[in-house]
Amino acid sequence: MKEEIKQRETKNISETDEIIETTENVETFEEVESDTPESKPRQMFAWLLTIAIIALVGIVAVAWMASKKPTTDVSVETAATEEEHSENESGREVKLEPETLASANLEYEAVTQRPAVALLNATGIIETNPQLTQSVTPLVGGRVERMTATVGDHVRRGSLLAIISSPQIAQIHGKMHEAETALGIAERNLARVQKAENRVAVLSAKAKLDESEASLKRVRRLNELGAGAGKDIISAETNYKTAQAEYEFQTNISLNKEIQEAKAAAETARVDLRHIRDEMRSLGVELAPHNADNHQRDTSLVSIYAPAAGMVTERPVNPGAGIETGTTLFVLSNLSSVYAVANVPEAQMTLLQIGTTAEIRTPAMGGGSLTARITYIDPQLNEDTRTGRIRLEVPNPNGRLRAGMFVEVGFHTGTNAATGEELVVRTAAIQNTGGKSVVFVPREGEAGAFEVREVETGLETGGYTRIKKGLQLGETVVTKGSFTLKTQLEKGAIGDDH
Repeated sequence: MKEEIKQRETKNISETDEIIETTENVETFEEVESDTPESKPRQMFAWLLTIAIIALVGIVAVAWMASKKPTTDVSVETAATEEEHSENESGREVKLEPETLASANLEYEAVTQRPAVALLNATGIIETNPQLTQSVTPLVGGRVERMTATVGDHVRRGSLLAIISSPQIAQIHGKMHEAETALGIAERNLARVQKAENRVAVLSAKAKLDESEASLKRVRRLNELGAGAGKDIISAETNYKTAQAEYEFQTNISLNKEIQEAKAAAETARVDLRHIRDEMRSLGVELAPHNADNHQRDTSLVSIYAPAAGMVTERPVNPGAGIETGTTLFVLSNLSSVYAVANVPEAQMTLLQIGTTAEIRTPAMGGGSLTARITYIDPQLNEDTRTGRIRLEVPNPNGRLRAGMFVEVGFHTGTNAATGEELVVRTAAIQNTGGKSVVFVPREGEAGAFEVREVETGLETGGYTRIKKGLQLGETVVTKGSFTLKTQLEKGAIGDDH
């Protein structure tokens, strides 16, 4: 830029010298020609030409200076912006006010080292968790009319999966209608026999009781007047007691034969209908109120619903197929937890036990890892490969691990001083923000100021996490209370954005 400016100045100086030289020549010419009358127009023309040249040079100089100043300002501003940006990137920190610092109750711990973790590496494959897998099987046979889900679909509990046309269900519907009809007849008969006007025996017994009571009163009156005999009183009392017993028998509903028979018939019909409905519910039939005389509804259809939420991983049957009772229509898998099955050589099996932790890595996780534990060790070895199957239960909250995927398994078999030392820090000191792992390092001599340090982490063991990059031995980091600093950092980032 400086060389270009010098070249332009040299050029302008040369042009100015030429103009001056031209002016001098004109003046000399004027001196020579001033003595003649014809020289006056020529002198006027020379003066006008000189003035035009000087004006042109001035315009060019002003334009050049104007173009030079913005360029210089932009360059200076760009350099300042870059410098400020560099300073912000290198000096990222979090500051707490004295009151906030006192209430945070921060705790600190230095970065330490320990013998490097000895990893036993093996290859494995992801399998679905059988305890979280369910097969959808109908309890009736028939023809598959429609299917609403396919492999790869996520379904909720209670979602409709298929509709089946079953002759067995149609027959049960017929039995249910017969039971409903029988119950209706039994209930109407019970209501009829319970009505007082239809109970002839009760009315007859009441009439006999009234007659025997009147006769007893008349005989007692005659006996009091001395006109009656003692045997007539005994006979009248006997007749009254007999009529009273008959009436009480007829009026006692629990002893009425007709009513008891009607009650028994109604209860039997009610129990039969309840059993048929329970059978239909167990087969998956929806029992909604319906008109028994409406024969337009297809009573052979039965709907199949999802017994649990999950992904459809298998669908061996297609619409239109004939199926038998117990045929698998779908397989639903809950992939929130999967199994990683690794094959470990026989000589290294003794290094592993139930509960041993391991790192699970796969390209699908973009270089990240998941921590899992051994839940099962196969007691039998593969005779061909002389390896044993080790099963680990792996959390899979985002569903990134799928059945059949190959993974690398690094079993944590302990620490080994022979493999060197590694830096570790308490896991509580590490916070995740913006997709990165960071720790907070207090600045010396600045109370309440903390440097935000990005780190690369490794395996977590016993509450400590391996630090691959970002910290040095002996540096102090915030452990308890680091979440408070993370919150303050994110608040500051939001404020800067606005």
